[in-house]
Amino acid sequence: MLTVNPLEHRRTSRPSPIYSRMSDTTFQLDGEHETRNGWLYTFSVGPDGQQRDHELTLSWVDHEHLVGGAIAPERVAFAAFGLSLDHFGAQLPTRFDLSMIRRRIDDFDAKVRARIEAPL
Repeated sequence: MLTVNPLEHRRTSRPSPIYSRMSDTTFQLDGEHETRNGWLYTFSVGPDGQQRDHELTLSWVDHEHLVGGAIAPERVAFAAFGLSLDHFGAQLPTRFDLSMIRRRIDDFDAKVRARIEAPL
């Protein structure tokens, strides 16, 4: 379960979860929280009863680098998480930052931009 420090994060509302059709594995975007440097996204992976929870942080700097601020950060996070899940599979860290996966996945920027353009 995610514990959010109200001094560090401000929860933003999400009307309903977003489910993946972009990845080989089913995952869901559960929440978005603003942080001092960007956003924290919570995801659940796998079928009900067998879900694993993950957290992805996305900085304003990485958001600007990838899409020039023109695409909603949740869309960027969603695409990056799906790419990371396909690349790392069960070895995907529970908590990670987009800048870390940018360094570990070849051609990350181009691959994530292609996923951003794909329909959900």
